[in-house]
Amino acid sequence: MPELMAYHWRHNPRARQLQVRITPWQGIEVVIPPHTSKQRVSSFLAKHRHWIHDTWARMQSQIADAGRTLPVALDLCAIGEYWQVHYRRRPGACAHADVGVHAITIYHAGDNESACREALRRWLACHAREHLGAKARRMSAVTGFSYRRLQIRGQKSRWGSCSSSGTLSLNYKLLFLEPELVRYLLIHELSHTRVLDHSPRFWELVARHEPRWRLLDEELGEAWRDIPAWVEMP
Repeated sequence: MPELMAYHWRHNPRARQLQVRITPWQGIEVVIPPHTSKQRVSSFLAKHRHWIHDTWARMQSQIADAGRTLPVALDLCAIGEYWQVHYRRRPGACAHADVGVHAITIYHAGDNESACREALRRWLACHAREHLGAKARRMSAVTGFSYRRLQIRGQKSRWGSCSSSGTLSLNYKLLFLEPELVRYLLIHELSHTRVLDHSPRFWELVARHEPRWRLLDEELGEAWRDIPAWVEMP
């Protein structure tokens, strides 16, 4: 593995197997389950070193090509919405989003793309609370798995999580994914309200509501590529 490729270790007590997650902005993360030896981790990385190198190189190329262009549209596949985005300069104004009919206007003080992106992310988080929250409530009713509280966040390497206290945390970037992936993610996290780990009993719960969980879990792990580059930029 080339020396310039930095990667992060994350010990996850709920993980069942070694995993490598690669995102353009978070980098290369190695997820390590409990009781995994350093030798096993080294062998795992050696086995997948070509895939890691090629995937990381491809993502770096995509970042370079993306530049810092602000989006002119938002395609929110998860909820079937398409929004045009306009930008209007207004001296002295803090960057904020004004919502119209299928169009968002970002008012800003000057040539500060970072502030415009942050205004769009704030709008995405609010929109996600409304629409992902509704999906979570419906899925809770379907599965019978209840949660106590909903959080909307912008995690760098997680689509969602569920705490032992019943707090369901969802990533607003889910709005860019296909509906079936969002549905699977909700089933997955809501199942953790019954079983916190990834034991066979947990996957049995998931399979009751989504028999294709293996395929969807794999697709979800690769879905970071569908997140527009600007979303992760500072």
